[in-house]
Amino acid sequence: MSLFEMIIKNSFRKRIRFALTALSVAVAFFLLTLLAGIDHALNSNIGGNSQFRLMTSHKVSMTQSLPINYQKKIAKVEGVKAVTYASWFGGYFKNEKNQLAMSAVEHTSYFSLFDEYLISQPDLDSWKKNRIGIVIGQGVATEFGWKLGDKIPLSSSIWMNKQGSFSWEFVVAAIYQTKGASVDDKRIFFQHRYFDKSRAYGRNNASWFSTQITPEANLDLITNQVDAQFNNSSFATRTTSEQVFIKEQAQQFADMAMVIKVVLIAVFFTLLLIVCNTMVQAIRERLNEIAMMKALGFSSFNLIKQVYLESFFLLSSGAFIGCLLANITLSQVQKLMSNFLSGITIDPSYYFYVFCLVLFAAFICSFFPALTIKRLMISNTLGAKQ
Repeated sequence: MSLFEMIIKNSFRKRIRFALTALSVAVAFFLLTLLAGIDHALNSNIGGNSQFRLMTSHKVSMTQSLPINYQKKIAKVEGVKAVTYASWFGGYFKNEKNQLAMSAVEHTSYFSLFDEYLISQPDLDSWKKNRIGIVIGQGVATEFGWKLGDKIPLSSSIWMNKQGSFSWEFVVAAIYQTKGASVDDKRIFFQHRYFDKSRAYGRNNASWFSTQITPEANLDLITNQVDAQFNNSSFATRTTSEQVFIKEQAQQFADMAMVIKVVLIAVFFTLLLIVCNTMVQAIRERLNEIAMMKALGFSSFNLIKQVYLESFFLLSSGAFIGCLLANITLSQVQKLMSNFLSGITIDPSYYFYVFCLVLFAAFICSFFPALTIKRLMISNTLGAKQ
């Protein structure tokens, strides 16, 4: 009988015990993987041009707008490369259940700063010329079956147009692709110029400004200089890095992630106790067999290796199930929360971390059984009354 066959047979001697223990492991890794997906979303925008972008919003709340002429003042700060602006539209299609991440953007500069949205030059030029044109993500196009040239009526839960209606007419002028899972492909953009001329109130204002700085610029210095210009105005500002801005918009989610981290510490501590207890029980039930194998010439090292591999098999089975279920769950969560937090996915390097964690946990869980095997006396065990 091969070593692998022995591990499988010994693991499934008590099938219910194995199943329940593996399920406990699966729950722990399910939670851990969910948290990893959320952390990836919160940190996925680090790198590329995003590390050189700042976000400026109203000091009190992003729901309050800022004058558009702030763009020129921000652009004069030394170290600033380009400035654009955008406003949140709060759109939906047909009914409010079909919420859309929709923004009005400065059409001449926005996609130069946000080059993670991949748009063909002809489509981009067409959009810039079309007053009511919209740029939609491939995810939106797939979900609703929209294509270039389609006339789409979209409504806003915030903005009324000059006709006194919350319904706006648009035409699909471009469809953007994305560079990776960290970029949301379910966003919609339209011209801020059209938005400003057509809305019934709040004209000449924007929700936030996006600033691209030069690689050698001092981020903290520029942040302070931008806000210092408007400290004494009626529209004071708060400027942060884009990453901080994103995290603040998902603050409640981030706080929940912190709670999960604390819970996971307790879960994994309990998990180690459960698996350790399972392995100790398994070895205790097989003391006679282990003593016989020792008598037949099996070394303690080989027997301990077998116990370690049994622990590894138990933990890896649960980890695989937990990670698999978490991936399925995360794909659904990403669809539901793409408007709120994009990039909820698992980085491939996470699985190496899981593998290392399982290796370490298997070592801890097989430590006491290994001591038992090492100290086991053949004569005392085989001669003992059962």
